[in-house]
Amino acid sequence: MNPLRAMLGDALYDYIYFRHHHRRLMHRNGVPAGRAEGERQYLDRWRQLSPLVDINSYRLYSRYCGPTPDIVPYDMLHNVIEPRLNPPELWLQYEDKNRFAEYVDAELLPATVASRSGGGPVRYNCQLSTLDCPLIIKPSVDRSCEEGVMRFEKVEGRYVSSGGIELTDHWLQAYGNDFVLQEAILQHPFMNRLCSTAVCTIRLAVYRSVVDGRAHVTAGVLRVGREGSVVDNIVAGGRFAGLDVKTGALADTFVARFGERHPVWNGVDLSRERLVVPHWDEVLAMAVHVADGIKEHHLLALDIALSAKEKPMLIEYNIGGFSSYLFHFTGQTVFGPWTEEVIRWVRARR
Repeated sequence: MNPLRAMLGDALYDYIYFRHHHRRLMHRNGVPAGRAEGERQYLDRWRQLSPLVDINSYRLYSRYCGPTPDIVPYDMLHNVIEPRLNPPELWLQYEDKNRFAEYVDAELLPATVASRSGGGPVRYNCQLSTLDCPLIIKPSVDRSCEEGVMRFEKVEGRYVSSGGIELTDHWLQAYGNDFVLQEAILQHPFMNRLCSTAVCTIRLAVYRSVVDGRAHVTAGVLRVGREGSVVDNIVAGGRFAGLDVKTGALADTFVARFGERHPVWNGVDLSRERLVVPHWDEVLAMAVHVADGIKEHHLLALDIALSAKEKPMLIEYNIGGFSSYLFHFTGQTVFGPWTEEVIRWVRARR
Protein backbone atom coordinates (compact mmCIF):
# COMPACT_ATOMS: atom_id res chain seq x y z
CA MET A 1 0.00 0.00 0.00
CA ASN A 2 1.07 3.56 -0.67
CA PRO A 3 2.63 4.73 2.65
CA LEU A 4 0.92 8.13 2.40
CA ARG A 5 -2.45 6.43 1.87
CA ALA A 6 -1.75 4.22 4.87
CA MET A 7 -1.00 7.28 6.98
CA LEU A 8 -3.94 9.45 5.83
CA GLY A 9 -6.55 6.75 5.28
CA ASP A 10 -8.48 6.09 2.07
CA ALA A 11 -11.01 8.90 2.42
CA LEU A 12 -8.57 11.76 3.03
CA TYR A 13 -5.99 10.46 0.57
CA ASP A 14 -8.54 10.11 -2.24
CA TYR A 15 -10.08 13.49 -1.45
CA ILE A 16 -6.69 15.19 -1.85
CA TYR A 17 -5.69 13.14 -4.89
CA PHE A 18 -8.91 13.62 -6.85
CA ARG A 19 -9.20 17.29 -5.94
CA HIS A 20 -5.85 17.81 -7.70
CA HIS A 21 -6.72 15.34 -10.45
CA HIS A 22 -9.93 17.16 -11.32
CA ARG A 23 -8.13 20.50 -11.22
CA ARG A 24 -5.69 19.16 -13.83
CA LEU A 25 -8.59 17.93 -15.97
CA MET A 26 -10.23 21.34 -15.72
CA HIS A 27 -7.08 22.96 -17.06
CA ARG A 28 -6.76 20.32 -19.78
CA ASN A 29 -10.34 20.85 -20.97
CA GLY A 30 -10.46 24.63 -20.65
CA VAL A 31 -12.86 24.65 -17.69
CA PRO A 32 -12.62 27.84 -15.56
CA ALA A 33 -11.22 27.28 -12.07
CA GLY A 34 -13.52 29.79 -10.39
CA ARG A 35 -16.85 29.34 -8.67
CA ALA A 36 -19.51 27.53 -10.74
CA GLU A 37 -23.26 28.03 -10.72
CA GLY A 38 -24.98 25.77 -8.19
CA GLU A 39 -21.94 24.75 -6.18
CA ARG A 40 -23.47 25.87 -2.86
CA GLN A 41 -26.36 23.42 -3.36
CA TYR A 42 -23.84 20.78 -4.36
CA LEU A 43 -21.78 21.24 -1.19
CA ASP A 44 -24.88 21.25 1.02
CA ARG A 45 -26.12 18.02 -0.52
CA TRP A 46 -22.94 15.95 -0.28
CA ARG A 47 -21.83 17.26 3.12
CA GLN A 48 -24.68 15.15 4.44
CA LEU A 49 -22.34 12.18 3.90
CA SER A 50 -18.87 13.64 4.48
CA PRO A 51 -17.25 16.99 5.33
CA LEU A 52 -14.74 16.27 2.53
CA VAL A 53 -16.48 17.33 -0.68
CA ASP A 54 -14.31 17.78 -3.78
CA ILE A 55 -15.60 21.02 -5.32
CA ASN A 56 -13.36 20.57 -8.36
CA SER A 57 -15.33 17.45 -9.25
CA TYR A 58 -18.42 19.65 -9.52
CA ARG A 59 -16.66 22.50 -11.33
CA LEU A 60 -15.40 20.06 -13.95
CA TYR A 61 -18.42 17.85 -14.56
CA SER A 62 -21.08 20.56 -14.27
CA ARG A 63 -19.56 21.82 -17.54
CA TYR A 64 -21.13 18.73 -19.13
CA CYS A 65 -24.03 17.86 -16.81
CA GLY A 66 -25.22 21.38 -16.08
CA PRO A 67 -25.65 22.88 -12.59
CA THR A 68 -27.10 19.81 -10.89
CA PRO A 69 -26.18 18.66 -7.37
CA ASP A 70 -26.72 15.06 -8.54
CA ILE A 71 -23.07 14.87 -9.70
CA VAL A 72 -21.52 12.39 -7.27
CA PRO A 73 -18.04 13.30 -5.93
CA TYR A 74 -15.76 10.64 -7.41
CA ASP A 75 -13.89 9.81 -4.20
CA MET A 76 -17.05 9.80 -2.09
CA LEU A 77 -18.70 7.34 -4.44
CA HIS A 78 -15.89 4.82 -3.85
CA ASN A 79 -15.25 5.36 -0.14
CA VAL A 80 -18.70 6.13 1.25
CA ILE A 81 -21.48 5.10 -1.13
CA GLU A 82 -20.24 1.93 -2.85
CA PRO A 83 -19.43 0.08 0.41
CA ARG A 84 -22.98 0.74 1.67
CA LEU A 85 -24.73 -0.25 -1.54
CA ASN A 86 -22.47 -3.23 -2.34
CA PRO A 87 -21.03 -5.23 0.59
CA PRO A 88 -17.21 -5.19 0.04
CA GLU A 89 -16.78 -8.63 1.59
CA LEU A 90 -18.69 -10.07 -1.39
CA TRP A 91 -16.88 -8.20 -4.20
CA LEU A 92 -14.28 -10.86 -5.02
CA GLN A 93 -16.88 -13.62 -4.95
CA TYR A 94 -19.19 -11.85 -7.37
CA GLU A 95 -16.54 -10.36 -9.69
CA ASP A 96 -14.77 -13.66 -10.37
CA LYS A 97 -15.64 -14.24 -14.03
CA ASN A 98 -15.52 -17.98 -13.50
CA ARG A 99 -18.51 -17.62 -11.17
CA PHE A 100 -20.65 -15.35 -13.33
CA ALA A 101 -22.90 -18.24 -14.35
CA GLU A 102 -23.89 -18.69 -10.71
CA TYR A 103 -25.66 -15.34 -10.79
CA VAL A 104 -26.44 -14.77 -14.49
CA ASP A 105 -28.23 -17.03 -16.98
CA ALA A 106 -25.53 -18.92 -18.88
CA GLU A 107 -27.11 -18.16 -22.27
CA LEU A 108 -26.45 -14.46 -21.68
CA LEU A 109 -22.70 -15.08 -21.35
CA PRO A 110 -20.06 -16.00 -23.95
CA ALA A 111 -19.46 -19.76 -24.03
CA THR A 112 -16.55 -20.84 -21.81
CA VAL A 113 -14.03 -23.13 -23.50
CA ALA A 114 -11.58 -23.50 -20.61
CA SER A 115 -10.97 -21.95 -17.20
CA ARG A 116 -8.66 -22.04 -14.21
CA SER A 117 -9.23 -20.91 -10.63
CA GLY A 118 -6.78 -20.51 -7.77
CA GLY A 119 -3.94 -22.23 -9.61
CA GLY A 120 -5.87 -25.46 -9.90
CA PRO A 121 -6.08 -27.65 -12.99
CA VAL A 122 -7.18 -26.16 -16.30
CA ARG A 123 -10.75 -27.27 -16.90
CA TYR A 124 -11.82 -27.78 -20.51
CA ASN A 125 -15.45 -27.74 -21.58
CA CYS A 126 -14.50 -28.93 -25.06
CA GLN A 127 -11.48 -29.77 -27.17
CA LEU A 128 -9.86 -26.91 -29.09
CA SER A 129 -9.69 -29.14 -32.16
CA THR A 130 -13.50 -29.18 -32.37
CA LEU A 131 -13.79 -25.37 -32.57
CA ASP A 132 -13.56 -23.00 -35.51
CA CYS A 133 -14.47 -19.64 -33.90
CA PRO A 134 -11.98 -17.06 -32.56
CA LEU A 135 -11.22 -17.26 -28.82
CA ILE A 136 -10.60 -14.64 -26.14
CA ILE A 137 -8.63 -15.21 -22.95
CA LYS A 138 -8.73 -12.86 -19.97
CA PRO A 139 -7.90 -12.89 -16.25
CA SER A 140 -10.93 -13.96 -14.23
CA VAL A 141 -9.97 -12.03 -11.08
CA ASP A 142 -7.80 -9.03 -10.19
CA ARG A 143 -8.33 -7.58 -13.64
CA SER A 144 -6.69 -4.23 -14.36
CA CYS A 145 -8.10 -2.35 -17.36
CA GLU A 146 -8.29 -5.58 -19.41
CA GLU A 147 -4.55 -6.18 -19.06
CA GLY A 148 -3.71 -9.64 -20.35
CA VAL A 149 -6.66 -9.93 -22.76
CA MET A 150 -5.65 -11.81 -25.91
CA ARG A 151 -7.48 -12.98 -29.03
CA PHE A 152 -6.66 -16.19 -30.90
CA GLU A 153 -7.60 -17.14 -34.44
CA LYS A 154 -7.56 -20.66 -35.82
CA VAL A 155 -4.82 -21.02 -38.42
CA GLU A 156 -4.17 -24.40 -40.07
CA GLY A 157 -5.73 -26.26 -37.16
CA ARG A 158 -3.90 -24.30 -34.43
CA TYR A 159 -5.03 -21.33 -32.36
CA VAL A 160 -2.53 -18.48 -32.74
CA SER A 161 -2.53 -14.88 -31.48
CA SER A 162 -1.64 -11.87 -33.61
CA GLY A 163 1.75 -11.91 -31.87
CA GLY A 164 2.43 -15.49 -32.92
CA ILE A 165 1.66 -17.18 -29.57
CA GLU A 166 0.16 -20.64 -29.95
CA LEU A 167 -2.63 -21.58 -27.56
CA THR A 168 -1.56 -24.82 -25.89
CA ASP A 169 -2.12 -26.44 -22.52
CA HIS A 170 1.46 -25.61 -21.54
CA TRP A 171 0.94 -21.93 -22.45
CA LEU A 172 -2.34 -21.83 -20.48
CA GLN A 173 -0.57 -23.15 -17.39
CA ALA A 174 1.90 -20.26 -17.62
CA TYR A 175 -0.73 -17.62 -18.43
CA GLY A 176 -1.91 -17.36 -14.83
CA ASN A 177 -3.68 -18.98 -11.91
CA ASP A 178 -7.08 -17.46 -12.68
CA PHE A 179 -8.43 -17.06 -16.20
CA VAL A 180 -11.32 -17.78 -18.51
CA LEU A 181 -11.01 -18.75 -22.18
CA GLN A 182 -14.18 -17.97 -24.11
CA GLU A 183 -15.57 -18.05 -27.60
CA ALA A 184 -15.14 -14.57 -29.04
CA ILE A 185 -18.34 -12.70 -29.78
CA LEU A 186 -18.97 -11.98 -33.45
CA GLN A 187 -20.51 -8.55 -33.16
CA HIS A 188 -23.46 -6.94 -34.87
CA PRO A 189 -22.67 -5.06 -38.14
CA PHE A 190 -23.63 -1.79 -36.42
CA MET A 191 -20.82 -2.30 -33.91
CA ASN A 192 -18.43 -3.73 -36.47
CA ARG A 193 -18.65 -0.53 -38.45
CA LEU A 194 -17.42 1.43 -35.42
CA CYS A 195 -14.48 -0.93 -34.77
CA SER A 196 -13.86 -4.18 -36.58
CA THR A 197 -11.01 -5.52 -34.41
CA ALA A 198 -12.44 -5.08 -30.89
CA VAL A 199 -15.90 -5.86 -29.57
CA CYS A 200 -17.64 -2.58 -28.77
CA THR A 201 -19.36 -2.68 -25.40
CA ILE A 202 -22.32 -0.83 -23.99
CA ARG A 203 -21.51 0.31 -20.44
CA LEU A 204 -24.71 0.79 -18.43
CA ALA A 205 -25.11 2.09 -14.89
CA VAL A 206 -27.85 0.14 -13.15
CA TYR A 207 -29.18 1.13 -9.73
CA ARG A 208 -31.47 -1.27 -7.88
CA SER A 209 -33.53 0.79 -5.48
CA VAL A 210 -32.82 0.31 -1.78
CA VAL A 211 -36.46 1.26 -1.16
CA ASP A 212 -38.51 -0.96 -3.49
CA GLY A 213 -35.89 -3.25 -5.07
CA ARG A 214 -36.66 -2.19 -8.64
CA ALA A 215 -33.73 -1.91 -11.06
CA HIS A 216 -33.25 1.27 -13.09
CA VAL A 217 -30.83 1.92 -15.94
CA THR A 218 -29.64 5.42 -15.08
CA ALA A 219 -26.83 6.18 -17.57
CA GLY A 220 -24.95 4.66 -20.48
CA VAL A 221 -22.04 5.01 -22.88
CA LEU A 222 -20.81 3.03 -25.86
CA ARG A 223 -17.10 2.15 -25.67
CA VAL A 224 -15.31 1.88 -29.01
CA GLY A 225 -11.77 0.55 -29.34
CA ARG A 226 -8.99 1.85 -31.52
CA GLU A 227 -9.01 0.06 -34.87
CA GLY A 228 -6.35 -2.64 -34.68
CA SER A 229 -6.75 -3.20 -30.93
CA VAL A 230 -8.53 -6.24 -29.47
CA VAL A 231 -9.97 -4.33 -26.50
CA ASP A 232 -12.25 -1.31 -26.31
CA ASN A 233 -10.77 -0.05 -23.06
CA ILE A 234 -10.42 3.71 -22.64
CA VAL A 235 -7.02 3.41 -20.95
CA ALA A 236 -5.80 1.42 -23.96
CA GLY A 237 -6.65 4.32 -26.26
CA GLY A 238 -10.32 3.70 -26.96
CA ARG A 239 -13.11 6.26 -26.99
CA PHE A 240 -16.63 6.42 -25.60
CA ALA A 241 -19.82 8.17 -26.63
CA GLY A 242 -22.81 9.05 -24.50
CA LEU A 243 -26.01 7.04 -24.91
CA ASP A 244 -29.59 8.18 -24.39
CA VAL A 245 -30.75 5.31 -22.17
CA LYS A 246 -34.35 5.77 -23.26
CA THR A 247 -33.69 5.42 -26.99
CA GLY A 248 -30.17 4.05 -27.48
CA ALA A 249 -29.17 7.10 -29.54
CA LEU A 250 -25.49 8.07 -29.51
CA ALA A 251 -24.34 11.59 -28.68
CA ASP A 252 -22.66 13.69 -31.37
CA THR A 253 -19.04 13.19 -30.30
CA PHE A 254 -16.54 10.63 -29.04
CA VAL A 255 -14.73 11.31 -25.77
CA ALA A 256 -11.19 10.30 -24.80
CA ARG A 257 -9.96 9.21 -21.37
CA PHE A 258 -9.35 12.71 -20.01
CA GLY A 259 -12.38 14.36 -21.56
CA GLU A 260 -11.00 15.44 -24.94
CA ARG A 261 -13.69 15.44 -27.62
CA HIS A 262 -13.36 14.12 -31.16
CA PRO A 263 -16.47 13.76 -33.34
CA VAL A 264 -14.59 11.40 -35.70
CA TRP A 265 -13.22 8.04 -34.59
CA ASN A 266 -12.20 5.13 -36.79
CA GLY A 267 -13.64 7.04 -39.73
CA VAL A 268 -17.11 7.46 -38.20
CA ASP A 269 -18.28 11.07 -37.79
CA LEU A 270 -20.97 11.38 -35.11
CA SER A 271 -21.46 15.05 -35.91
CA ARG A 272 -22.78 14.17 -39.38
CA GLU A 273 -25.12 11.27 -38.68
CA ARG A 274 -27.46 10.13 -35.93
CA LEU A 275 -26.66 6.61 -34.83
CA VAL A 276 -28.97 4.49 -32.66
CA VAL A 277 -27.94 1.18 -31.12
CA PRO A 278 -30.25 -1.50 -32.58
CA HIS A 279 -32.34 -3.81 -30.39
CA TRP A 280 -32.19 -1.28 -27.58
CA ASP A 281 -35.29 -2.56 -25.78
CA GLU A 282 -33.70 -6.01 -25.53
CA VAL A 283 -30.49 -4.45 -24.15
CA LEU A 284 -32.42 -2.62 -21.42
CA ALA A 285 -34.48 -5.68 -20.55
CA MET A 286 -31.34 -7.77 -20.17
CA ALA A 287 -29.71 -5.14 -17.94
CA VAL A 288 -32.67 -5.13 -15.57
CA HIS A 289 -32.82 -8.94 -15.59
CA VAL A 290 -29.13 -9.21 -14.65
CA ALA A 291 -29.49 -6.66 -11.84
CA ASP A 292 -32.52 -8.51 -10.48
CA GLY A 293 -30.40 -11.64 -10.14
CA ILE A 294 -27.64 -9.96 -8.12
CA LYS A 295 -29.75 -9.08 -5.12
CA GLU A 296 -26.97 -8.44 -2.62
CA HIS A 297 -25.70 -5.42 -4.57
CA HIS A 298 -27.49 -2.23 -5.56
CA LEU A 299 -25.06 -0.56 -7.98
CA LEU A 300 -23.71 -2.29 -11.07
CA ALA A 301 -21.81 -1.31 -14.18
CA LEU A 302 -22.70 -3.75 -16.96
CA ASP A 303 -20.62 -4.30 -20.11
CA ILE A 304 -22.90 -5.59 -22.86
CA ALA A 305 -22.06 -6.59 -26.43
CA LEU A 306 -24.48 -6.98 -29.32
CA SER A 307 -23.86 -10.17 -31.27
CA ALA A 308 -24.19 -10.80 -34.99
CA LYS A 309 -27.26 -12.88 -34.08
CA GLU A 310 -28.89 -9.63 -32.86
CA LYS A 311 -28.70 -10.76 -29.24
CA PRO A 312 -27.27 -8.75 -26.32
CA MET A 313 -24.53 -10.64 -24.48
CA LEU A 314 -23.10 -9.83 -21.05
CA ILE A 315 -19.32 -9.45 -21.17
CA GLU A 316 -19.07 -8.68 -17.46
CA TYR A 317 -20.59 -6.79 -14.58
CA ASN A 318 -18.59 -4.55 -12.22
CA ILE A 319 -19.43 -4.04 -8.57
CA GLY A 320 -16.49 -2.06 -7.18
CA GLY A 321 -14.50 0.78 -8.69
CA PHE A 322 -17.42 2.38 -10.50
CA SER A 323 -16.14 4.56 -13.38
CA SER A 324 -18.54 7.46 -12.92
CA TYR A 325 -16.41 9.82 -15.01
CA LEU A 326 -17.63 8.05 -18.16
CA PHE A 327 -21.15 9.21 -17.45
CA HIS A 328 -20.28 12.64 -16.11
CA PHE A 329 -18.17 13.48 -19.16
CA THR A 330 -21.21 12.66 -21.31
CA GLY A 331 -23.66 14.79 -19.34
CA GLN A 332 -25.21 12.02 -17.22
CA THR A 333 -25.30 11.36 -13.49
CA VAL A 334 -24.91 8.00 -11.79
CA PHE A 335 -28.18 7.86 -9.88
CA GLY A 336 -30.31 10.43 -11.70
CA PRO A 337 -33.64 11.02 -9.94
CA TRP A 338 -32.74 8.45 -7.28
CA THR A 339 -29.77 10.46 -5.97
CA GLU A 340 -31.55 11.80 -2.90
CA GLU A 341 -32.90 8.34 -2.10
CA VAL A 342 -29.33 6.99 -2.07
CA ILE A 343 -28.07 9.84 0.12
CA ARG A 344 -30.80 9.30 2.70
CA TRP A 345 -30.19 5.57 2.80
CA VAL A 346 -26.38 5.84 3.07
CA ARG A 347 -26.63 8.62 5.67
CA ALA A 348 -28.82 6.42 7.88
CA ARG A 349 -26.16 3.72 7.83
CA ARG A 350 -23.02 5.78 8.45
